[in-house]
Amino acid sequence: MNGRAKSTRTSAVVSAVPEKRRRQSPDERRAQIIRESINFFSEHGFAGSTHDLAKQIGVTQPLMFRYFESKDDLIDAVFNAVFTQRWDSQWPKLIRDRSLPLRERLVRFYNSYLKVVFNRDWMRLYVFAGLSGVEINRRYFRILEQRILIPLCEELRAEYRMASGVEIPITEGELDYVWSFHGGIFYHGIRRCAFGTSTDHELSQTVLDVTIDAFIGAAPHAIARFTDEAHRP
Repeated sequence: MNGRAKSTRTSAVVSAVPEKRRRQSPDERRAQIIRESINFFSEHGFAGSTHDLAKQIGVTQPLMFRYFESKDDLIDAVFNAVFTQRWDSQWPKLIRDRSLPLRERLVRFYNSYLKVVFNRDWMRLYVFAGLSGVEINRRYFRILEQRILIPLCEELRAEYRMASGVEIPITEGELDYVWSFHGGIFYHGIRRCAFGTSTDHELSQTVLDVTIDAFIGAAPHAIARFTDEAHRP
């Protein structure tokens, strides 16, 4: 009986001892730091200190900088995780796919694109990057302009059988026109996600459709004016 009692007490002691936390691999630790950094920078901006970031993660600064050479290196990793890895390589192909009407291409593109960018972390990081002057904002601008917006200028001309960009270079006015269209849609996300004016982060299909229709409908007249102004003596 004493043996059974001793065995019971021993089992109770063993079960009371907490299990030792499994040691994270370097890749797991690095991924954790990036995830926590996304949350931290989207809440506090890129001026937030690495001391406070390390405290939030629950690690020391020296440990954190074993995985990242500097704060800028960490910000680059955040950019890659939030902006680069979520970029769909099919988007530029869709914009140029002339087997589909341009309107259909834009509807499909924005339905896919907005699912990626219309969330709190993405929008707040984007806004904070612009306010802080960090390179990631300008880097994303270049990617978007080169891969989507300049090709869209070309596709607008092709849609209305106008001179190609090879014959008459795309004008600054045309690019501004496309940026204004994209920015109008994008601002819905800033207002809803970054500024928190609505818990519903989705843009209604009706609003998207009407915005695209207005943009395409005005395009022939707009392009004609821009090209005329650009080549006026």
